[in-house]
Amino acid sequence: AMANQPNAVGAIGHIDVYPNSRNIIPGKVVCTVDMRTHLLDKLNAMVAEFMERAPALCEEIGVGFSCEIVGQFDPPAFDHGCVKAVRDAAERLGYSHMDIVSGAGHDACWINDVAPTAMIMCPCVDGLSHNEAEEISKDWAAAGADVLFHAVVETAGIVE
Repeated sequence: AMANQPNAVGAIGHIDVYPNSRNIIPGKVVCTVDMRTHLLDKLNAMVAEFMERAPALCEEIGVGFSCEIVGQFDPPAFDHGCVKAVRDAAERLGYSHMDIVSGAGHDACWINDVAPTAMIMCPCVDGLSHNEAEEISKDWAAAGADVLFHAVVETAGIVE
């Protein structure tokens, strides 16, 4: 993921060791590897590089390696009309805004498969997101709801 910055992330987010005792060298380790980017060619390259390098590194140190892909999803492309409605609503309301790419698997990614979709991201205190300490101000939440309301009304054609 680091070679594909700034648009890619990767994490080993969960590790289980067996026998999971503080004074026994584990005989088996199971972990999850999560790689994300909105660029499908980069995502495929990251997966291919991992699948090439991980077994070679394990062989170098004399441990076995196996891998099971339990989920792989193409990055979503949100509806241009919905995205424009969100952007236009923010501009009309005088809110600062910018287009961003989220690597997280938000519910909107799944809804996007069956209905036109966009996302509205509100700032978090100190930029900390997807963390137990995440916090948002009431004003930022109200601004996000305001943008959502106006974008929906515009898209539905209720008010011109």
